[in-house]
Amino acid sequence: MTAQPGGLEVVRFPVRGMTCGSCVNRIVRAVGKVPGVAKVSVDLRHETATVRREPSVVPDAALAAAVAAAGYEADLDAAEVLPPGSDRGLVDRLLGRP
Repeated sequence: MTAQPGGLEVVRFPVRGMTCGSCVNRIVRAVGKVPGVAKVSVDLRHETATVRREPSVVPDAALAAAVAAAGYEADLDAAEVLPPGSDRGLVDRLLGRP
């Protein structure tokens, strides 16, 4: 696993059951409330969630539970750890923001 500065890592995993923007918002809110989660983004088209988290505080099971509580299914067995910074938007990358 490749950790970012501050001990954070970025993990992407499939989420099943999403059909609209409201689904995306529910998942973002539910996962964002988990202590140790720094950032959440959900891609409806690719049916994935990308989470920047503190791995020692937020295990896969906590992410799966938050997604399930929102009414969807997270497949953490298919999760992949992404390179540091891969969850940053274009503007953040250009401006050198974390």
